[in-house]
Amino acid sequence: MIQLPDRVHVEDTKEKLFEALGLVLIAQADLALSARGAFHLALSGGSTPEPFYMSLCIDPQFRMFPWEKTHIWIVDERRVPFDDDKSNAKMIRESLVDHLPMPKRNFHPMPVMEDDPAGLYEQELRDVFGEGIDVPRIDLLLLGMGGDCHTASLFPQSDAIGVDDRWIVVNAGEHVTPPDRVTMTFPMLNAARHVGVLLAGAGKHEALRRVETQLKTAPDPVHVPISAVQPTHGDLVWYLDRAAAEGA
Repeated sequence: MIQLPDRVHVEDTKEKLFEALGLVLIAQADLALSARGAFHLALSGGSTPEPFYMSLCIDPQFRMFPWEKTHIWIVDERRVPFDDDKSNAKMIRESLVDHLPMPKRNFHPMPVMEDDPAGLYEQELRDVFGEGIDVPRIDLLLLGMGGDCHTASLFPQSDAIGVDDRWIVVNAGEHVTPPDRVTMTFPMLNAARHVGVLLAGAGKHEALRRVETQLKTAPDPVHVPISAVQPTHGDLVWYLDRAAAEGA
């Protein structure tokens, strides 16, 4: 079993994992609405979370979720048009947003085809969260992890790894899997109130072992980027199915 310094939540199946994570979303939304009147949720793309997003629409126990008071942000995005099959925003829209009673203005895809997508998205964050903040605090931020231990679009040895004065950046170059990306930076990720890393399947186990080994010494954002996800004033939970946790 994986041993990490942060909380690890393991369920036997993906279905049970999605159910547990959905209940966490409800609890975090209730806290946010009570304290601040809105719930800010940042989502990642990928094949693992897509069925989870669909479950939020069809599972009866999530029907009372306060979508009308929820803002959905994108953690990272490829620089492709919104209708491209590689677009995270397209997947999130088709699997989740299009089926929700949520104001259209509360869905915030990244303007990746513009000349300055990072600057525009930072301004959109300021417009919603308010000017003068050090960094926006997302209520729940959902991440995944690649086989190289990247998260968001923060790839090993890529330029965005060392950025500490921006919330959003374009990440490009030889260490970035094409096409170019737009991504939240570590300061933005680590400002979140609750960070969940959702991983399922035995194929994730080897990368998890790398993270486990790395965190026994110190985070290494350059070579094991996800090891640097350490919320400053929030909590980090690894949501795993049994196959990811045990490699079976």
